[in-house]
Amino acid sequence: MKHALVIGGSGMLAGTVLWLAEVGYHVSIIGRNAEKMSRLTEQAPARLSAVLVDYRDDWRLKEALRSSIADHGDFDLVVAWIHSGAADALTCMLSALREGTDLFHVLGSRANSSVLRKGLTIPQDVRYHQLQLGFQVVNGERRWLTHEEIARGVIEAIQGNKTYHVVGMNEND
Repeated sequence: MKHALVIGGSGMLAGTVLWLAEVGYHVSIIGRNAEKMSRLTEQAPARLSAVLVDYRDDWRLKEALRSSIADHGDFDLVVAWIHSGAADALTCMLSALREGTDLFHVLGSRANSSVLRKGLTIPQDVRYHQLQLGFQVVNGERRWLTHEEIARGVIEAIQGNKTYHVVGMNEND
């Protein structure tokens, strides 16, 4: 069975987690909130594994990744929504990836995607994709994306194997 990792998957990416399970992945979900994680994993217990860890703790993150790989095999696909306050989390995660892994890196609406990309050392055999979160305009007013819109945008990027994808609209639209 294919193995996916979703970092930050118990909240806004929950729809993506459930879709990945539906299309045949075993999904390891990194999150901190045990209650939210329990509600999510109850929906597909045979295909979803909760990994309760704060990704800002590098040592515990490395241990959690090793354990998840030992239990379910190497990651085939990773969706990573890592906030800027966890500078080393992405590097820790990258060190756990094998050849042929697709990494979908979710970026906030204000992140500078090209600067972030230049600052990363992506293993040559890992396929790196960026998803930039944007906004929606409703009745002439901007609003944040809903959890469902974010999940659909991530799924669209995965299905289309897009190297760069904006979810919603950004300043250039």
